[in-house]
Amino acid sequence: MNRIRKVFWGILAGCLFLGMTAYAGGQAAILETYTGESDVSIYVKNAGAVSEDANIQIATTEAAKVKVQSISELDVPMQTLVLVDNSLSIPSADRDRIAQLLQNLISDRLNQEEISIAVFSEKAEVLTEPVSDYGILKKAIDSITWQDQETYLTDVLYDLLSEKYRQGTEDVYRRILIISDGVDNKSLGYTKDELYALLKEIRIPIYTIGCENKKNNEELENMFSISRMTGVDYFLLEEVEDVMDITDSLNQDRGITRLTVTPKQELMDGAVKTLKITLADGTALTAEIRMPQQVSVPEPQPDPEPVTEPKPEPEPEPMTEPEPAATEKEPAYLPFLIIGFIVAVIIAITIVMFLLIRKNKKKEPEFESIDDSLLKELQSSFGNADEKTEIMGAFQDRSSDDGKTVMIWNQNVTCQLVLTDIHSPAKSFQVPLNQSVIIGRKSGMCDIALEYEKSVSGKHCEISVREGKFYIKDLQSSNGTYVNGSKILAETEIFSGNTVKLGRLEMRFEVR
Repeated sequence: MNRIRKVFWGILAGCLFLGMTAYAGGQAAILETYTGESDVSIYVKNAGAVSEDANIQIATTEAAKVKVQSISELDVPMQTLVLVDNSLSIPSADRDRIAQLLQNLISDRLNQEEISIAVFSEKAEVLTEPVSDYGILKKAIDSITWQDQETYLTDVLYDLLSEKYRQGTEDVYRRILIISDGVDNKSLGYTKDELYALLKEIRIPIYTIGCENKKNNEELENMFSISRMTGVDYFLLEEVEDVMDITDSLNQDRGITRLTVTPKQELMDGAVKTLKITLADGTALTAEIRMPQQVSVPEPQPDPEPVTEPKPEPEPEPMTEPEPAATEKEPAYLPFLIIGFIVAVIIAITIVMFLLIRKNKKKEPEFESIDDSLLKELQSSFGNADEKTEIMGAFQDRSSDDGKTVMIWNQNVTCQLVLTDIHSPAKSFQVPLNQSVIIGRKSGMCDIALEYEKSVSGKHCEISVREGKFYIKDLQSSNGTYVNGSKILAETEIFSGNTVKLGRLEMRFEVR
């Protein structure tokens, strides 16, 4: 009876965790790619039922051949690199939980799954290379000690990605698990922006587990943004009741599908091309993939046999006396031709320069101001929202709401911010984003007014743009602001395609 009770509570806790996971795990995503000699491998999470006749295009051409496998069927299902920040900045209460988490990870591994354990300060110290042997992994975990040292995750991660993962040598699903108190970098080391740029070039999933010490909110947000960029989960250890929940989330990777795609011969030129996968439910996934390099060499043709013809007998040449060489005189008009040619070239160059200068004088664009009456109509169309914010209770289904797409245009637009209700896609809001946009329930106070949802505060959050990057900040709302399921603690960088939760609303954030 006790065993049945434990199983029941374990299943119940797992279901609750899946409902509260830090990232929208149900969405299909390409996590990693690999280019081989004659094909490319794409590791897709939540791909659903994918058959070998799936619609896969490379540029505008369909793939020649597709092979579908679950990674649990492969000789080496996956390789996991665990990076542990073993500095004293990790709270002592978290250290035993970290040890328990690592114990769960190696105990619940797949057959032939390889794990590597490392600690880091200024550089990474590898305690064990990728192995599947439990004894070796257990010994490495037990050897971890906590040191008084500075840690620089940005430099460590940048060096690892540059040296080990830039040129993959094996076709295997690889992932990184980081346990730390946040991203911090040297004054003379790599910046987080340089790290983010490298992550866009090297596609590899990076899970992060953060330890809070009451003064590292910004460092934690920077670290969690790494997981958001690579499309996987991240966790705040203080908010996780049972560390087994983290292990269960990581184990969802066992459902990853590997698609081995063979391009047509004419596409194997070593160039980077766009690959598009259309799943059975109509979901389209795209990625930039480097094609295999194959140079076709034509087969050598045998040389034709020479045809021998009889040589004619040489005839004796008649003896002739050499004629005196004739001396040609230089025409008298040649200097005038040269001068005329030079003058013509100068005139042609002058005309071309004149036309180029005239063409480059572009007329400044004129903008027509928005009529005040039109602005008043737009403002009045949002109605009165002087209601109190409803504190969230049970989630209500809004999929049957009849919404409308609201588009507001203004002058000097550099980009368009689009918020779409995930559960009611007809409700879509598009506004120009020059500097910042206020989002809330009251139309008179906000650029985007979500009047139809009372769990949204009057002024709920603000999205801004600086130097081409986008940031979101909670405006002390009643129900908080969440990015990809995680509550933001400070101003946080946000990326196009992220999910923003305001009260009960779940909105997809996009920039066009």
